[in-house]
Amino acid sequence: MKKVEIYEPAGCASGVCDPMIEADLIRIEHMVQDLRDRGVSVSRYNVMDDMPAFMASFVVKEAIATKGIDCLPLTVVDGKIEMAEEYPTDFALAKWAGLPWSDLEVYADREKREKTVLFGYSDVEKKSDCDDEDCNGDCSCCD
Repeated sequence: MKKVEIYEPAGCASGVCDPMIEADLIRIEHMVQDLRDRGVSVSRYNVMDDMPAFMASFVVKEAIATKGIDCLPLTVVDGKIEMAEEYPTDFALAKWAGLPWSDLEVYADREKREKTVLFGYSDVEKKSDCDDEDCNGDCSCCD
């Protein structure tokens, strides 16, 4: 399995968070625990609490020196930055962690359901062609 590290900004130290950021943090925490339960080495480092970890990583120091602290969060897999400035999806984390395809499908399905709950539809599920049974011949509902 691979080594996954997430280098995070200060976060919600004041106790006031944007609801979308807070939801993302909760999702990431659950995903990290899920990966750990599967035997994946996953570490999270907060810039306020874990500065030695930031200083020990050449790629993280270089990213911050080049782009500033706004490059956080950074997701590093086996010493290579895979994502910057946002948290990865559950599917991406599972893929980078080297989980088998059967497990990846579970995460893809979960993301599809989350999009449906958050936004009322999933881009993946949105129909491009009308099915008469679903629309009673009125294809405007599928556009």
